[in-house]
Amino acid sequence: MTASTIDDKDTWDTFIDESPSGLLFHKWDYLHLTAKHTESTLLPYAVYKGNEPICAFPLFCKRVHGVSTVFSPPPLTIIPHLGCVMSKNFEGLKQSKKESLLGLVAEDIRNEIRDLSPNYLSITFVPEFNDIRHYLWDRCDAKIRYTYTINLEQPLEVIWNNLHYKLRNKLKKEAGSGLRLEKSDDVSTLHRLVSERYRDPSLDIPPIKRGYLEDLVRAYPDRIGVYYLYDTEDEVAGVVATQEYKRFLLWMGTPRLESAHAGNEYLQWLLIRHAKAQGYRTFENMGANNRDLIFFKSRFNPDLTMYFQVEKKDTLGAFSEWAYLSFVKKLMTAAGRI
Repeated sequence: MTASTIDDKDTWDTFIDESPSGLLFHKWDYLHLTAKHTESTLLPYAVYKGNEPICAFPLFCKRVHGVSTVFSPPPLTIIPHLGCVMSKNFEGLKQSKKESLLGLVAEDIRNEIRDLSPNYLSITFVPEFNDIRHYLWDRCDAKIRYTYTINLEQPLEVIWNNLHYKLRNKLKKEAGSGLRLEKSDDVSTLHRLVSERYRDPSLDIPPIKRGYLEDLVRAYPDRIGVYYLYDTEDEVAGVVATQEYKRFLLWMGTPRLESAHAGNEYLQWLLIRHAKAQGYRTFENMGANNRDLIFFKSRFNPDLTMYFQVEKKDTLGAFSEWAYLSFVKKLMTAAGRI
């Protein structure tokens, strides 16, 4: 087994496209735009068995004020899952073969990370990747994260009947109120509203930078959508951004807007219907780790799905994490970078 970086977009994207667990976040242009806007160095590793790639593993490294960091994904990106992507044939293997390959992947990547000598390492895996034992044995700390998913292979009637009854009543009312849904590539209103929300001092990170968001929408116009819900007077009642690649991911949304309508609820229901009509099997709704959001999101009766984050840090890395959480948001807001 050997690990090496890939410098060919087609080779990388073909592997991500063919793997069931590859997400839009893993795609070549997405990774390079992320590196650009986080001022990080992208290391698109692939682990090979012979000449066959069995794993793609993007890492980002950055050194700031003497602190060396390795992330997958880096902060300030609103990327919920990254880490490794196993090959298209991996899930069909016997357990003994899976464990053998995972051990070899972990060893190769550990050797690469060791050469980078980070003070702070953080990797957040995709929900389908549950075997993190090799990282625990390597004395990484593990955190359990959550996301909400809805199985769109169910009949729409079943999904509807599983909604909280109060939510169904709201949706029935809004269905006759003249609200209309429009898809756009204009991020200005979305970004302004999200930025205003993140000025709340209780939130510990700033939102995605506008230039980064605009670059992503330009790079993936068919995969990233901005959906506006308008009332009969053309006022915005709700707005969200989605990623539509293998799964329909409700990626970014705004807090409830000043409106007579249940805009966020109706917008999400319309997108669930839209995603099912487009043939997506899974609707993912980020936000399950936020205590302030779970009451709203849980009324759609989603499944609570786990994923894992592993971290390893020395004393300098631990201090840098504290400093980041304490000061970065204030500095970026004051500088107008959001």
